[in-house]
Amino acid sequence: MRTTRLATATAAALVCLGALSACGPDNGSQDAGKTAAPAGAAGATPSTNPTKPAGSDKGIPDKAWMDTKSIPMDESYHYTPLAANAKPVSGPVQFKGMELCHAAIAKDDEPLFTGAAAAKASVGFDGDRWAAQQTLLFHGDPTRSSGTKQTTNLAEGRLTEALKSCAKTAPGATVKVDSAPDAPYFAAVLTVPQADGSTVTLHEYVVSDGGAVSELAVWATTKAGAQPKDAWKAPEDKFVGTGMTAPMCEALPGCDGH
Repeated sequence: MRTTRLATATAAALVCLGALSACGPDNGSQDAGKTAAPAGAAGATPSTNPTKPAGSDKGIPDKAWMDTKSIPMDESYHYTPLAANAKPVSGPVQFKGMELCHAAIAKDDEPLFTGAAAAKASVGFDGDRWAAQQTLLFHGDPTRSSGTKQTTNLAEGRLTEALKSCAKTAPGATVKVDSAPDAPYFAAVLTVPQADGSTVTLHEYVVSDGGAVSELAVWATTKAGAQPKDAWKAPEDKFVGTGMTAPMCEALPGCDGH
């Protein structure tokens, strides 16, 4: 969010990128009558290696992943823990929302999507039942360099703009943004037609804090005109956002937990 501020920071962030190693799921989606339970306990000690957070040989600490109780549809599906399904990502991170919207990463933006550590964790089902994927991209500790925070903000901005512009890259797509411009999270519902005639319904959440960007994508794929097999059940968007931010800020350095 805050795309105006992000755009103005582009030049400074890209300058810093040249020295990145030193930059150092029973109601609808608006109310399910429960709050998100923060995942993670004690925070990890910042690593002396700026390219790898402490506490995990996968690069992203296990405690950084959100508690599945905070994921929409978990009340019905009881998803397995994300940390147990996490897989590291190398090179530029392709967030699920951008993938479904066919929003390619511009060559000049590749550094924004290539962090010090990144991973994805997928749970749930295929087809017309809901699957979920959280993606974490960590650029580094922003207390060591303001450029790291600028890079993080720019990456978040590129992601949310790609989601809001989905109809431009995926003809026939619809986008409904549910979060306020000044909310500390981004939430939207997208429908994206597929080449085989099916349609993906995507509930998308994005947060950033410190030097980390987190995306939660929850989606189902149905035949044209059909609805997902299971009715949507979710906490309020703000609780999903908190459920993403709290463990991330416990586990990664430089987070203020807003």
